[in-house]
Amino acid sequence: MQGEIFDDIIIGAGSAGAPLAARLSADPARRVALIEAGPDYSAHTGTPADLLDGNVMSLVDHDWRFAADVMPDRTIRFPQGKVTGGSSSVGNTVAIRGMPGDYDEWAEAGNTEWSWSKVLPHFLALEDDLDFGGEFHGRGGPVPIRRWRPGELTVVQQSFLDSCLAAGYPRADDHNHPESTGVGPIPSNRRDARTRVSTAAGYLTAVRARENLTIVADTLVDRVLLRDGMVRGVAVVTGSTSGELHARRVVVAAGAVCTPAILMRSGIGPEDELRRLGIDVRVGLPGVGSGLIDQPRTGVFLVPKPGAENLGKSTGQIVLRTAAAGSGRANDMYYAMINGFDLAHQFPHLRRAADADRVFGVMVVAREPRSRGRVTLVSTDPHEQPRIELNYLSDESDYRLLADGVRVCWELAQSPKVRDWGKRVVMLDESTIDSDDAVRAYVKATVDSTYNPIGTARMGLGDDSASVVDQRCAVYGVDGLYVADASVMPAMVRANINLTAIMIGERVAELLRAE
Repeated sequence: MQGEIFDDIIIGAGSAGAPLAARLSADPARRVALIEAGPDYSAHTGTPADLLDGNVMSLVDHDWRFAADVMPDRTIRFPQGKVTGGSSSVGNTVAIRGMPGDYDEWAEAGNTEWSWSKVLPHFLALEDDLDFGGEFHGRGGPVPIRRWRPGELTVVQQSFLDSCLAAGYPRADDHNHPESTGVGPIPSNRRDARTRVSTAAGYLTAVRARENLTIVADTLVDRVLLRDGMVRGVAVVTGSTSGELHARRVVVAAGAVCTPAILMRSGIGPEDELRRLGIDVRVGLPGVGSGLIDQPRTGVFLVPKPGAENLGKSTGQIVLRTAAAGSGRANDMYYAMINGFDLAHQFPHLRRAADADRVFGVMVVAREPRSRGRVTLVSTDPHEQPRIELNYLSDESDYRLLADGVRVCWELAQSPKVRDWGKRVVMLDESTIDSDDAVRAYVKATVDSTYNPIGTARMGLGDDSASVVDQRCAVYGVDGLYVADASVMPAMVRANINLTAIMIGERVAELLRAE
């Protein structure tokens, strides 16, 4: 393999990389290598239970172990999947598309290949919708989309649904319809009520036998190899062994944290940052690593009474999508009833205040925050974590969004069928919920991540200094180098990002096949 020249090397076998490899290798004349830093499980029977169980996020065994600065004085765990399938293998199986206007706004910013009309066919191609058909839903695709049935809901989920309807929110049985808003069951990448279907299971299982596809697992990519402004391959590390793989084209699909790190180690990025670490500048692109967006969340949480822990149940089953007060933006706020969080792994800063290991309650996510962060290198060693600065609440408007959201969560959590399952509310009561200062302090103390990072190698016009790739996802200034993952997203979508990341893999595959 060391002496072979591939047509395409794809770095990262995650939500975007796996579909990209499957679609490109459909051409038997194209030799494709797919490199994954984590392990690869080639059969369902050998896949560990933590990857199959869609009811629990896998936050330990197949994780990069990243840490992120929420703000200068607080650091949190920042889980990202390190395994074939990437975060689609470990995440919460929320399979919601962005709003049509999200993609049309990408197009209006100069990325005309990414309008709603051009990405919809790829959303249809990726999915096998088990509940809905028609012009907005796909059948027979690699990713099954399933919604929770009434008989599968826990008592608190049903109560949350009833509370939202009683409060006047419309019912939404299909959150993936372009005009949908309101409350209803979560669409999930599952074929049954339990089993997570990742892009590794959905895309790679059927194509592993292809002679022109090589999957290289447990291998870190140090940097992209360049010569005279052209790609010639990648430098890799497997265990204690270093080597090179050569290709005519390289596509970085390592996610919004690892993709900018690889680009910077390759000499592509902010010139001052590269020189600080002694990296030769190949292409000065100040947008690499900057413009990080992640959706912040908080909520109203209760300590469950004994027997009310919902152990083994899916984290969430019912969600409400609605508009923030005065925003004029449909579905820019997301509320979810949470059956349970294990405070050892999520919202760990609540553990002391809760005096418990587990909570449940109503969570709020601000889908379109204005705060921006960045990813920077601390070392040229690919084993060293980059620094992740989420920079939450640096824009005052995000405080207002989450403070208003906490009060909505409070009202929705007042259902007797919800409150009766809890011993107490954590850190809030009837007096503090009415205090602007107290709620502000609560938001600052509890804000956490939804693990939806984007924008660190953003797509845009060449005269925009923040742009890293053009609308075909080709890196500016390098021939044969592309990026295809959530880092290219020029703006956040009003949804979890996993389905959009899969669509990006599908869309870039089509664009590359046309070259």
